[in-house]
Amino acid sequence: MRKRKVYAETSVWGAVLDAESAYYREAARKLLSRKDDFEFFTSPVVAREVKNAPPEIRERLLREIADVSPRPLNETEEIVILAGEYISRGIFPPQYRNDALHVAFASYYVMDFLASYNFRHIVRVSRRELVKAANTVLGFHTPIILSPEELAEERWEE
Repeated sequence: MRKRKVYAETSVWGAVLDAESAYYREAARKLLSRKDDFEFFTSPVVAREVKNAPPEIRERLLREIADVSPRPLNETEEIVILAGEYISRGIFPPQYRNDALHVAFASYYVMDFLASYNFRHIVRVSRRELVKAANTVLGFHTPIILSPEELAEERWEE
């Protein structure tokens, strides 16, 4: 069985440390522990967002990311342009450029899934439909956008 490719955006890594929600923490940990089923990826956007975390959180996040060893993706001009398209089409407001970039990374690199706990800007039915429509017109793949617990419970038979 082939490993499914998962782009884990910053909220997934942050959930691993969530002191207030054992549910989110355990779901994120469960997903990230499934290295036999999934290949995890990260991007410079995740690195920049982690760098902006408070020092005590930053160090813990860096350790968690290192433990999973996601494959780093390179930022390209095409990704930046695609994120700009999402913003110009009104899919993401300009102030949420990083959210547009997360989706652009997952689309450009043909991820099977984009895992996120960002229910306000990424994991929304309306946003998924708008991304899919834009990607279809622009000739890009659309990953399945979902929360870690949705993905952590999936099983495939081949």
